[in-house]
Amino acid sequence: MLLLAVKNLIQEKTRLLISIGGVAFSVLLIMSIQGLYQGWSDNAAGYIRTVPADYWVAQRGAADMFHTPSVLPLSLQPELAGLDGVASAKPFSGRRGVFEHDGKDVNLYVIAYDSQNDVGAPARVVEGKAVPSQGEIIVDRVVARSEGIRIGDSLDLAGHPLRVAGFSEGGYVLATSFAFTAPADAQAILQLPGDTNFFLVALKPDASLGAVADRINAIPGVEAISKERFVQNNTSIITDTFLPIILVLLVIGIAVGMTVIGLTIFTSTIEKAREYGVLKAIGIRNSQLYGVVVEQALAAAVAGYAIGALLSAGVSAVAGGFVPEFITELRWTDYGWIFAVTLAMAVAAALLPAHRLARIDPAEVFRA
Repeated sequence: MLLLAVKNLIQEKTRLLISIGGVAFSVLLIMSIQGLYQGWSDNAAGYIRTVPADYWVAQRGAADMFHTPSVLPLSLQPELAGLDGVASAKPFSGRRGVFEHDGKDVNLYVIAYDSQNDVGAPARVVEGKAVPSQGEIIVDRVVARSEGIRIGDSLDLAGHPLRVAGFSEGGYVLATSFAFTAPADAQAILQLPGDTNFFLVALKPDASLGAVADRINAIPGVEAISKERFVQNNTSIITDTFLPIILVLLVIGIAVGMTVIGLTIFTSTIEKAREYGVLKAIGIRNSQLYGVVVEQALAAAVAGYAIGALLSAGVSAVAGGFVPEFITELRWTDYGWIFAVTLAMAVAAALLPAHRLARIDPAEVFRA
């Protein structure tokens, strides 16, 4: 039966291209949207997840890095470090700033990168210097490509010129991106003499998370925010507004894929109704007929999936070159569930015409 199904597929080259092309287009659409969803979901919190801290200690009432300012005195560090269960408490300084490049305002969140104490490091540096010297800055590659920024360019932040020394990844968050400078430069830009924005608190291995949080919260004017909660607070603007739109598009993409696959397989099957009628006349059972149609649909689905997956990789690479904000990421689990959905759509699309073919009267075929 499988050989018969394959023979039916390759007999008409145009119909074969239409069937496989319809599946490939559907897979391309679903993979592109899922890649966007996964890419933005991971990238939004990519940098904050890499920061080595069990708790972010902020000024009470400051829930995130972007919307509610947090300013704490550096004199608080010894008190935090001396709490029972605390292994270390390191100051973390960063603030949003705007610089002009080619007549456009670009938003950056400038972070003081203290390499000696391992505070404020980029998630990963992909080009140039890994550690900025004084007078230098590392910017995210997405914003660099989007704004035409090159290594060696000079950026002016708050009247403080900095030379671009490297590009990082994992620090682009919708309307802004993380940039990294030496502590002295950050101090000149952030204007926080004797203060910092947050403290990164790491706990001892045997410490109780809840107990340490209570001790920190007992200090007047400060609040301990767990790492996971801090991630959620800083990505809510994306997870609550942007990603649901992508999710709706993904559902629509799956619906469109089911329609396209259904129409192509339904049409290619019904057009061969006469041949299936002849098969019934020579004694093929309805169960075998169902098997031929389903196998034909599965063969088209597998071929279309392979082509669609390759096209998806190509489209992501090309689109990312023209639109740096087109951030996509597909995991092996994504490939797996999209493959399963493709097969399920193909089988579902094959059952309706197969049911119709099973009701064909062979006598009518010969009379025609």
